[in-house]
Amino acid sequence: MPTLLRAVTIVASFILSSAGAYAQALDTNASQCFPLNTKGEVIVTKTDGSSVRDTLLCMGQSEVRLVSSGAMPLESVLRIDKPRDGVLDGVLKGASVGLAVLVLCGGECAWEPLLRMTATYAIIGGSIDALQGNNPTIYRRPSLALKVRF
Repeated sequence: MPTLLRAVTIVASFILSSAGAYAQALDTNASQCFPLNTKGEVIVTKTDGSSVRDTLLCMGQSEVRLVSSGAMPLESVLRIDKPRDGVLDGVLKGASVGLAVLVLCGGECAWEPLLRMTATYAIIGGSIDALQGNNPTIYRRPSLALKVRF
């Protein structure tokens, strides 16, 4: 008898707990705007040539929602890009190699070669960061192009 009571209790709890999910019907008229996994600001270039720098909330089939600018029709958007990170970031990463060598030496190293090495790695890090675009395109408006070759 205790197993029958346990089974009835479990079935009753499943039925009662699913009633709340049934009551939450989806609104069919709501526009579907799907959030994107982008952090920070984006640059939205419009079809008229102007650009807006804002944070992207979500993107749907007919509109793009930004934090400050609000909803924007997708027909007016030419492309959405993440801005490039600065070259200073690469310089600091390169210079940190010299700092790591200084820590490993414990202050026993000669200063002149250490400073030259730090400056060299800072220049290399800045050059790599300048050459690497690192500004991914999130959205680009599809376009039809005709190329004629002779």
